[in-house]
Amino acid sequence: MDMDDVQELVRRVRQKYVDHFVSAVGELAAGSQGSLATEVKFSNVDSFYRNLIAVDFVSNDGQPNPQFINSDTYLKFSPDIRAEIGGMDVFISPFKWDEVHFKFDTKDLDDDLFEEWFRTWFDIDGERETMEVVGNIIHSTQLHDGRLTVDFGTADVDAFWHLLQILSKSGVPSLAIGTDDIAQPLN
Repeated sequence: MDMDDVQELVRRVRQKYVDHFVSAVGELAAGSQGSLATEVKFSNVDSFYRNLIAVDFVSNDGQPNPQFINSDTYLKFSPDIRAEIGGMDVFISPFKWDEVHFKFDTKDLDDDLFEEWFRTWFDIDGERETMEVVGNIIHSTQLHDGRLTVDFGTADVDAFWHLLQILSKSGVPSLAIGTDDIAQPLN
């Protein structure tokens, strides 16, 4: 698979989720009363990077009612895609945009580069805040020993490619991408 095919695949995975997200928001909004908002940022949420998450949908009829919109289907593609991306050997298995597992030696991750990526794509400073349903932000990250999990939310595919650049600049030699432990370790 050439790089153009991989880029198109990532674009299609993102679009599948965003289409589902927009549809689910419409259904939730139709059944809710009071004020409504999408991609509401919450702090002090344990186990997430910087204790921050963006909740998919919040209705407020006197009491906030946060709800997550999780995709439960995959875009079907061959589970054994191998590509050389930014000097890294990358193995790609089917993945959901809202739960992408990146398996690599996390000790290699450059903390400063990752922090900059997170600040930009989580939009900590609120520079891209919008009243639109799709806000172009990631919703969360979790960094564990050997794995980074990202809910790319409604972020553009550039967030995915920017993260791969960060991993490459960090010196990560090999990387497996997937969801539900589909990603296999590289040999």
